Amino acid sequence: MRNPRITFGQLRQWLLDMGFTETVTPKSHVFFAHQPSGAELALPIYRSNRIVLPHHLMSVRSMLDANGLMDKDDFDDFVASASVKQSAS
Repeated sequence: MRNPRITFGQLRQWLLDMGFTETVTPKSHVFFAHQPSGAELALPIYRSNRIVLPHHLMSVRSMLDANGLMDKDDFDDFVASASVKQSAS
């Protein structure tokens, strides 16, 4: 991933579309869970229009790959596509 630029809103919607559920702990974090695979991930609370930090994207990437939901190359392609959409707007 080179210079990823994806907003939290884009990432959040994409995870929800993949079947993740979301639980927010106010002033702490957002917890995403994918019941069928057992995949779980906690991220800090971001505003919807904020760019997700690269180390948080790497956590998502690793979790998806480790749980067989998406391999790392496909995740990189998704982020690159979202980055292009972000820079075009």
